[in-house]
Amino acid sequence: MKETLESLGRIRTKGIALLVLTFVAGALAGVAVERVRTARQAPEPPPPDITMLRPLREGTLPPVFRQLNLTPAQRAQIIQILERGRPRTDSILREMLPRLRATTDSIHAELRAVLTPVQLATWDSSTAQMRRRAEQVRRGMRGRGMGPARPPPPEP
Repeated sequence: MKETLESLGRIRTKGIALLVLTFVAGALAGVAVERVRTARQAPEPPPPDITMLRPLREGTLPPVFRQLNLTPAQRAQIIQILERGRPRTDSILREMLPRLRATTDSIHAELRAVLTPVQLATWDSSTAQMRRRAEQVRRGMRGRGMGPARPPPPEP
């Protein structure tokens, strides 16, 4: 009778171990499948939108110059300098942006491989929010912590 109870105990232990092993294998397989699924569904980042690639409207200056209370002569000179320099800066940006994008894409792929699905969702949400904020700044939207709502008043 004692041998029968010991035999049942061993069988029960083996059954529990097999059940735990099956659960762990299933959990690992689920994580792997979810990681592949989220990697395939990751949104493609929008192409870079560099302010210098977009021409300024006639007679306008980048926001940094608007708060300097420039004289009309200074304003005209600065616009001329920026327009003369634009072809050089645009050429450099067009040359470097594909390499920069490839490098950041490769780094992001490595980072994504390390993160869990929950961390990936949080990271994707945070990076999307940063892109929206950057786009608001590029479009000149101010407020909500993005800088002063209007330029400071001119000094007397």
